[in-house]
Amino acid sequence: MKSVSLFILSLCIVLKVQAQDPRWTNLPFYDDKALHYGFTLGINGSGFQNKVSKSYFSDTVTSVSPVYTPGFSLGFIVNMRLHDHFDLRLLPTVGFYSRSIQYDFIKTSEIQTIESTFVEFPLLLKYKSQRRNNSRLYVTGGFKASIEAGAKKKQRKSTDLRTNGFDLCLDMGVGMDIYCPLFKFSPEIRYSHGLLNLLNNDPNVYSSSLSRLSSNTISLFFNFE
Repeated sequence: MKSVSLFILSLCIVLKVQAQDPRWTNLPFYDDKALHYGFTLGINGSGFQNKVSKSYFSDTVTSVSPVYTPGFSLGFIVNMRLHDHFDLRLLPTVGFYSRSIQYDFIKTSEIQTIESTFVEFPLLLKYKSQRRNNSRLYVTGGFKASIEAGAKKKQRKSTDLRTNGFDLCLDMGVGMDIYCPLFKFSPEIRYSHGLLNLLNNDPNVYSSSLSRLSSNTISLFFNFE
């Protein structure tokens, strides 16, 4: 994982240096097109934001804390031009997540981990700065609907911590468009905050200690268009 991160960082630096070279302009009419397509790859750190219940104070649990773990995602990009500085983006994505909660009891501790695969549909508005040579900065924001897929959800027992299979998130991000000779490369950092309570109220100590679970994810995306 460390070698992959170093390679990606080196690639970003090389492309950024090339983009600032004033001797040529790559893809000069790229932003005049109404529609663009591409794909995206992402790595993330994901966890829960939890709120304890009234039962927590009378139970054997002494503390409940989220544990952030890595994941990844991949998907497609559909970009529609609205204005010189505004785009509307739909990014159908498959995300692989592993979110954990650590429960500390009086004499021991235990981690409940929920591994899940989500089919996600972020709909984002993108505001772009003025293009400078072969690069431009942007901010993006919008909403993301997520539906859990796969067999792992069915394998979870009612004695374990379980979550609901639908989520709605508020997404916010910043990034940079780098115009290469044949494509546009855009590294982007995006924060996703879950708006729904994902807690499945099963009659066990893990669920009864909580009144709310919502998702929190910080992602680094590499967009190719």
